[in-house]
Amino acid sequence: MNIISIDLPWKEDKKGHRTLAITDLDGNVKIAPASDDNELLQLVRDTSEPRSIILLDIPIDGFDNLVGEHFRPIDRAIARQGISALPASIAGKGRGKSLKGLLEKDKNRLIVYETYPYAIYKFLAYLQMKKSLQRLNLDKFDTLLDKGFRAFWPPKYKREKKREKRLGNMEYLYSLLMDTGIGLNFRMPLNCPEASSNLDRLGDEYDACLGAIAGVYFANNSSYACIAGDSKSGNILLLADQWLAAQLSKEVKVTKPKGSSKI
Repeated sequence: MNIISIDLPWKEDKKGHRTLAITDLDGNVKIAPASDDNELLQLVRDTSEPRSIILLDIPIDGFDNLVGEHFRPIDRAIARQGISALPASIAGKGRGKSLKGLLEKDKNRLIVYETYPYAIYKFLAYLQMKKSLQRLNLDKFDTLLDKGFRAFWPPKYKREKKREKRLGNMEYLYSLLMDTGIGLNFRMPLNCPEASSNLDRLGDEYDACLGAIAGVYFANNSSYACIAGDSKSGNILLLADQWLAAQLSKEVKVTKPKGSSKI
């Protein structure tokens, strides 16, 4: 099996802006772009393995009771922990579920989850600030975050309007992705911001890599990977320590990989 993390637009008719981070269990990453959904699906068919984990950066479940509401229970749960979320209603209930259905029909019996790169980014950035990234690779499931996490805002790499400041923020994320404490290895060097002519496209690549990190930890049964929520409330594959998992479990179901430590 491998992990394929996909950053994609929430609207199907938007061309480009689809990026796949194809990663093995050891964290070796290959980046591949797709121009539309058809090419995206074909790339997954060509590169996936039996029981591969596919991660989609788009809302999939939790729309059934979203009558007059814009945020699903899982969106509200993570927002209360300082992880801002876009209204799931923007994506609509059909696109994510439709893509999941198409992917699950593959002969390799793919396993599809929703992911949220910003949540992973904030978690990793806070740990880096606390000089605790290396602790993710220890067997012990521990408390790494605290209440300060809620008020912590990592540098904006997509929504920052001033180019020079955005460039600096993306350099920060680039260095985070390259940190040895995370464990990604790029088969082709990861593009750095100052050498890029298209920061929007580069941001998509970084988002796909962030999703891949959570996918690798989950596939390797790390205690710091979990699925928060369920099909009714919406569910997202996240990174969470003992503190964050406990906070989320007050509002939604939190499921750990098989073989990992319990919450």
